Amino acid sequence: LKSYIERLESTQKQLIQSEKLNALGQLAASVAHELNNPFSGVLTYSKLLSKKVGSDSLNKGEALSYLSKIESAVNHCSRIVRGLLDFARQSEPVLQPVAMSSVIDQVISLVGHKAEMQGIKLIREEVPPLPQVMADFGQLQQVLVNLVINAIEAMPNGGKLTINSSLGEDDWVKVSVQDTGCGIAPENMEKLFTPFFTTKEQGKGVGLGLAVSYGIIERHGGRIEVRSEVGKGSTFTVYLSAYSGEGNQPRSAI
Repeated sequence: LKSYIERLESTQKQLIQSEKLNALGQLAASVAHELNNPFSGVLTYSKLLSKKVGSDSLNKGEALSYLSKIESAVNHCSRIVRGLLDFARQSEPVLQPVAMSSVIDQVISLVGHKAEMQGIKLIREEVPPLPQVMADFGQLQQVLVNLVINAIEAMPNGGKLTINSSLGEDDWVKVSVQDTGCGIAPENMEKLFTPFFTTKEQGKGVGLGLAVSYGIIERHGGRIEVRSEVGKGSTFTVYLSAYSGEGNQPRSAI
């Protein structure tokens, strides 16, 4: 039995990392687009500096201004790359008090530009103050990235994506990802969290994202609920128990 449990845990870890890398691959194109703008700025101001230095027409104020803009652009790129590396890193799950707003901030920094590229308006709603939750930051980030990417892909012609966080009844911290996309057919609702079930075109998904997300939230003592209407969109809501400061284990979601 111990050997079986160890193999099961190993398989779960592999699935989580596999789906994480799949999401990372989907973000690559949009991240390249996001990095292009600040790098173009660096190139522009570097050429200006070189030109003015060569013609002896550069004053100290201009030089400091150009260097400040270059520094700002490089720092912006560094934050994006660091966020991607943190997201891709494989590590043992560590439960600790986590601010949900920080997780959402990181998710938006990773996928916000992907939404923008597809003409999607991203809205952030938060009802403060929100208590912390006992969670693994990286795994919680993975769940929300997956839900947001799914929402974006459900709106190929643009739309509105709303991320809402609030405190629900019985001290459950709620995070909803709502889209105005194609919606989910009623006959597929019960299959959503089944491994390898997907309605995406071949080559665009293997049907592990929601199953892995469901498993992560379940192990955190939480739950995921879904509401959807064909042609109008879907809402995925993650519920996690608020951290009371007593003990380190999340309570049961049942």
